[in-house]
Order: sequence, then structure tokens, then C-alpha cells
Amino acid sequence: MASPNTGDYFVRARAVAASVLFAAGAAAVIGSFLDWVTVEATPPRVPAEQSHRLPPFSGLELGDGWFVLAAGVVMLIGAFFIVVRGTSGYAWLTFFAAVVIGGIAISDFRGITEVHLEMEGIGTGPAPGLGLTLVAAAGIIGLIGAVGAIAATPSRPRGGD
Repeated sequence: MASPNTGDYFVRARAVAASVLFAAGAAAVIGSFLDWVTVEATPPRVPAEQSHRLPPFSGLELGDGWFVLAAGVVMLIGAFFIVVRGTSGYAWLTFFAAVVIGGIAISDFRGITEVHLEMEGIGTGPAPGLGLTLVAAAGIIGLIGAVGAIAATPSRPRGGD
């Protein structure tokens, strides 16, 4: 395997792609803990059975954040192994993790009003929060980084060049 100092273009491209994937994985993990849904106004009196679900709602509270958290960790581990092992299997793993992250984020963006309908009486005007926006960006940036990593990695490790 060539060292980064030899000037091998693919080694440098893998390092850049892995850096992008690491940033996207970290953004997905952080975004899963942040607010996904914010509500403009809450009623003065909240029913007792809904008091534990007062806005804003994080991704983990809504449930989808757990899948994003897991996929973000997979992306972080995959980014590490892209640099260490330099094979395309880990690049493909990060690609599928980015698809999961992006799919969940876009689905939740489109279904933001459905969350509100399930919690009738909690508040008005649900809007995407910072966490959901961060997760959506992580999915898109992760796809770009994963495609770059796939293009820059061989299918098998090179033998003693």
C-alpha cells in the first residue's frame, strides 16, 4: 500500500473522502440528539398523558433518531477503515449508511405535519428543527463522500507495490 507521501492520487482522494465521511457521520450523530421538530405555540394546559412530549422533540424522542445514530456510527467506523484498509467494501458500507440517514431525514422533513397530527393539542405550526436539518445535510454530504471513496478505492487491497 502506498504511503500518503508518495503522491499517489488515490490515497489522497481516499483521505479527503474519509474526512468528508467522518464529518457527515459526526453531524448525523450530533443531529440525532438535537431538536427535529419545533412547535410555535403551546396551549396553556397540556393533557397529563402528553406532558412528557412537550416541544421541541429530539430525533431520539421521535424514534427515527436511533436509526440515524446507528447509521452515523457505522459511517464513522467505515470512514476510519477506508483510510486504514483502503478497500471499497467500507466505502460501500458508508454509502448505504448515508442512504439510510438521508432517507430518514427527507421522510421526516416531508412528514413534519404528521408528527403534529399525532400530538393534537400540543401546539401549532410544527417546523423542522436544527437537528433534522443537520441530519439531512449529513445524508447528502455523506453520499458525496461515499461516492468519492468508492471511486478512489480498489475492490481488493493492493499487494506490495
